[in-house]
Amino acid sequence: MVRAGRKRWFVQVGSDGSCRYVLAAVHACMSFSLLAPLVIQHIMPEPLYFKYWAKADRSKESGPGTCHLLPYHCLDVAATGKVLLNRNKSLLEFFLEHTGLDETTFVGTALYFLALHDAGKFSDAFQGLRQDLLFQLRGREQSKPYDLRHDSLGALLWRHRLEESFCSAHLPDRENQEDIWDWQDFFAIWISACTGHHGQPPKGSERPVSRWFLRENIAAAEEFSQFCGAFFLDKASFSAPPDFSAWNRQMRCLSWWLAGFAVLCDWLGSNSDFFPLHSKAFDLETYWLDIALPQADQVIQATDILPMPPRASVPLSKLFSFISTPTPLQKQAADMQLGDGPHLFILEDVTGAGKTEAAFLLLHRLMASGRAEGAYFALPTMATANAMYQRTGEVYNKLYADQPDHRRPSLVLAHGSRHLMDGFTQSVLPDCPVEYDGQNNGTDNDAPHDALHAESATVSCAAWLADNRKKALLAHIGVGTVDQALLAILCSRHQSMRLLGLRNKVLIVDEVHACDAYMHKLLQTLLTFHAAAGGSAILLSATLPLTMRKELLAAYAAGRGQHGPMPENNGYPLLSMYNATTLHEQEIPTRTQVRRKLSFALLGKEQQALNLLLEKAQKGQCVAWLCNTVADAMQRYTQLQGLLPPEKVMLFHARFALGDRLALEEQVLSFFGKNSTAQDRQGRVLIATQVIEQSLDLDFDWLISDLAPIDLLLQRAGRLRRHTRDKQGNTVDSPDSPDRPDERGEPTLHVLAPDPLDDAGQDWFGTVFPKAVKVYDDHGRLWLTARYLREKKLLRIPEDMREAVEHVYGQESDERIPEGLARQSQEAETAAMTERSFARRNSICCEAGYSLADHEWWDESVTPTRLGEASISLRLARLLDGKLRPWFAADKEKNSWSLSEVSVRKRLAAQEAVPQDKACAAAMVALKKQWSGRRNFFLLVPLSKTEEGVWQGRVRNEQGRETMLRYSPDAGLAFCE
Repeated sequence: MVRAGRKRWFVQVGSDGSCRYVLAAVHACMSFSLLAPLVIQHIMPEPLYFKYWAKADRSKESGPGTCHLLPYHCLDVAATGKVLLNRNKSLLEFFLEHTGLDETTFVGTALYFLALHDAGKFSDAFQGLRQDLLFQLRGREQSKPYDLRHDSLGALLWRHRLEESFCSAHLPDRENQEDIWDWQDFFAIWISACTGHHGQPPKGSERPVSRWFLRENIAAAEEFSQFCGAFFLDKASFSAPPDFSAWNRQMRCLSWWLAGFAVLCDWLGSNSDFFPLHSKAFDLETYWLDIALPQADQVIQATDILPMPPRASVPLSKLFSFISTPTPLQKQAADMQLGDGPHLFILEDVTGAGKTEAAFLLLHRLMASGRAEGAYFALPTMATANAMYQRTGEVYNKLYADQPDHRRPSLVLAHGSRHLMDGFTQSVLPDCPVEYDGQNNGTDNDAPHDALHAESATVSCAAWLADNRKKALLAHIGVGTVDQALLAILCSRHQSMRLLGLRNKVLIVDEVHACDAYMHKLLQTLLTFHAAAGGSAILLSATLPLTMRKELLAAYAAGRGQHGPMPENNGYPLLSMYNATTLHEQEIPTRTQVRRKLSFALLGKEQQALNLLLEKAQKGQCVAWLCNTVADAMQRYTQLQGLLPPEKVMLFHARFALGDRLALEEQVLSFFGKNSTAQDRQGRVLIATQVIEQSLDLDFDWLISDLAPIDLLLQRAGRLRRHTRDKQGNTVDSPDSPDRPDERGEPTLHVLAPDPLDDAGQDWFGTVFPKAVKVYDDHGRLWLTARYLREKKLLRIPEDMREAVEHVYGQESDERIPEGLARQSQEAETAAMTERSFARRNSICCEAGYSLADHEWWDESVTPTRLGEASISLRLARLLDGKLRPWFAADKEKNSWSLSEVSVRKRLAAQEAVPQDKACAAAMVALKKQWSGRRNFFLLVPLSKTEEGVWQGRVRNEQGRETMLRYSPDAGLAFCE
């Protein structure tokens, strides 16, 4: 035994008689002389683990052979974990509660396994990826194939070599073999979570580890494992629980969040701006104390992921200055007594009742009571997410207490096109190192990053959070599409970090009724996971069927280990509150401004609808026709050419290049939005698809709709005479006249629909809408909708809302469907069951733990958050003077190409057509080389201008047949028959 400084070493004698010194424990001992370091340097060889690299510098300036040694990187990641747990008490308490371990044992175990997250890099297979470094460190060349990634290699190394020595050193009782097996299962959960730090669980293999590891690799890994065990677990206490089986089941469920923690620590610990490369060997304890921990402090401070204290009390009028009198729903949200623990709220009320503001009130109350630290707003579309992001940016700072260092909470927009939104890109703060103590040493770059922008940034978001959607849910407040939240429970890479990001946040989902069977099942799974982590949720809907409400409550209850409650109140509007022990259902009165009578008129023929539209437009009123397909919208737009002034007719659908679509959206809002004037609206017509169903705050004098399910028709009717106006069409919404009637009169929704006859046959819907038969596949529900509208004729809002929805979706509704449509309706239900089955298959399983199981794991860009026909993006390019230029010209060229994309069905465009012009073909090849990282996600389509001024291009469909297409900024993309 040799003692040196604070370290205790023992001599290990090899079979060949060689000796080497191995670190056995960290030990405070001052009895050795000051010459000990010098003596040790000469008598002890360098530990084996210093012969392995983890990170290599690819920059030419650094010179050859510059690297970050493997033990240093492993300690960087462990140090990041230690600082996160030290500074995020709620995260530590979450893990302690769910593991049942004492703090010393949990933290030590977490740090030990974080330090082994890259154990697979000890393999010669990995080390040989840089032959120069392998030769530099060990004087040899690679001899092993790298056909299994290092994360999976680390898990295999643990199972076959490291596990036994670890259990021998750290388990108190090794006499009971069953206990040993249970402990091995326990540690296997940890190693899977930590080695799976690249976003998916490690893969298994039946091949021996000798395929990838030499004996000296294994010896180095064992030596490092021994050091970590002695360093991190010297005070840990592993004692068997009363019910090992139940404990391991709980640990397997927790492993999904442990994996997210490992991914986060690895991402932060791999930031070379904070953890510079070290390629020289020196004492690991010194590295830990003097380098790893201080740098971990800095990187965590700079990335804005630590919780911020909420403001103690914020009345509604302070949150929203435009509200002087709360709506009944908002008042109930402010006054109702909360129960214990996390909550699920379901808010059902009509459009305009202030559901969003009520959700903010509940969010603040949950935060102020310590039940949450932030929120994620999940919206159905990118357009609704953009609108919510703007609204949230005006409010979210008020949810948090002011900080002495002027630090702001982060607000992140999370969807695929957020980089194109100026409001978001301007909110991103620079990614600069920040000293933990906040002291300024005289240079601006050392000042806290928020201090630099405290005056100029309305909303703020650390650059690290903004650079990747995978990290967006870690922000204090996130706004995005529901897809980003659903990715947390799908077999999608980095789902675990999304799941970790949602922990201790309020999940707020808008328009929950808009989910199909597949998405609804995914949402149920998300609620179960979120409840299991102790998270609260708020669900918003105007038209939620009772069956869906029951299923959502049951899913949340399952996450809390309870049976689902049975909702009994069928009133409307309704606020439901559930805290896993009590369900409270409160019927809410409706404010006068949103109470109205909605008439329905069925139009049996398309010409009737066209005549009505022309009549109202010629009288100077504004009209919208909401179509179920893009093809129908284009046809009706063409029919209106020459019948009305061209500047008075607009077409709006999803098949526009993104830049044109955003510009059209602004025009639509200016002509038909809340602030539009009588002059803006006079005689204007909008032909549109479902893009205006939920996304935009629009107000039409008259609205025609193709037949759709009742809940969607009611949603569409929310765009009909939405705001109070005078006879000329000017808005008169004012706090001074809240009860003033709309001088345009009560609204009437005209619905183009076939006559709902008693003997309707299978082709009942298709005879009128041949292109829309697959849009809403349950034609029995459509017949029930049309029959209800014909018989009811007038709907009192909100009194009749529940009746209308349950008439179509209620348990007894199937009995009313005509025999000729019953089979088709049953087939639709069978398809819905299949969709739910797909959702279960594609989702992670809490009880299975963080493992691949039988699932295929996808990249997030192809993970199915929604079912439907496969689609692909076309990048439109103008062919001008032999050069390809993006269709849409933006300030930044990379944005120009993104803004030139349009999504279409893959059956229509599956392959690029080879241009006949050789110069164009060469230009395509050169251009796509610049997009090598994403070129498989879109097709490049050159457009040429004909003599008639039409832009045309070519693609190949799924059958390989070449198809001509044309594009214009007024009509969008059309395929030529």
